[in-house]
Amino acid sequence: IPIKIGENEDTFRFWRELYDNGVYANAIISPAVPPGQSLIRTSYMATHTDEEMDEVLSVFEKAGKKIGII
Repeated sequence: IPIKIGENEDTFRFWRELYDNGVYANAIISPAVPPGQSLIRTSYMATHTDEEMDEVLSVFEKAGKKIGII
């Protein structure tokens, strides 16, 4: 699932916050995407529990607020 962030720097900062908090995702930046359209790509499996998904969402919220994109 892609999550559009925008600028490369914000995308890397967001990715690092996720990684540091145990959430693995891929940062996709230019030239793979047009400038200003960088994103985080996530992957989920049917084996992920509701509790794991809640934790991922919590980490996303905290990271987004920390770097100022939420």
